[in-house]
Amino acid sequence: MYPINVVEKETTISKFLLRMWERRYTFPRPERDSKGERVYTNEDVKKLKLIKKLMEEGYRPSKIINQTLDALQELSKSFAGSKISTNLGMVVLVTSPELVDNVHEALKNHEVKKVIFINCMEDIKNMTL
Repeated sequence: MYPINVVEKETTISKFLLRMWERRYTFPRPERDSKGERVYTNEDVKKLKLIKKLMEEGYRPSKIINQTLDALQELSKSFAGSKISTNLGMVVLVTSPELVDNVHEALKNHEVKKVIFINCMEDIKNMTL
């Protein structure tokens, strides 16, 4: 069983949002410990991680939150074979050559999968993610 602060760290879903989902969607439905504090199961944490991942793919929580863990895993697998990566991180477009060094410096501590330099319309026509 995991307290809410551990779940927040593990899933990167804020305590505020977890409580709101509990009220709005009746998930998660944490148990209470002897002090009355919320505690979550391992399955809750797995499901929350999948929900977070699917939300990053564009799903709305209201459409997926009440699905089973198995159904969410199947939905998540559907992205594995797609042409668009589901784990892009961040794609950055740079339109000014003068900014290139500044952009690289600003992004050095971030998960950037691709930096695209756009100097003219031809670059836009040839752009791929």
